[in-house]
Amino acid sequence: MDDAYRPIACALQDRFERAAITGTALTVAWRDGARYIQDQVRVLDLETSRGAEYLHFRDSRGAHHRIRLDYVTILDEMSGG
Repeated sequence: MDDAYRPIACALQDRFERAAITGTALTVAWRDGARYIQDQVRVLDLETSRGAEYLHFRDSRGAHHRIRLDYVTILDEMSGG
C-alpha cells in the first residue's frame, strides 16, 4: 500500500489556516485507520514534519487530534467564508 503524503491544494490549506486564526468551526471528515469520521472541529494549528503536513484540532467532544492533511476533507463549503 502506498501511504506517501499527497500535498493538498493551497486554497484548502488556506481555509484551514483561516479557521485556525479566526476560531471558525469546520465540518470535516478524516480517516482514522479503516474508519471514516465526520465531525465539527476547531482548528488549533498546522504542522509540517518529515515531509508531511498535519492538522491539529479539537473535535466536538473536546478530544485533540493530529491528522495528516491529506486524510482530511472539509465537508461544509460555507465554513470560513
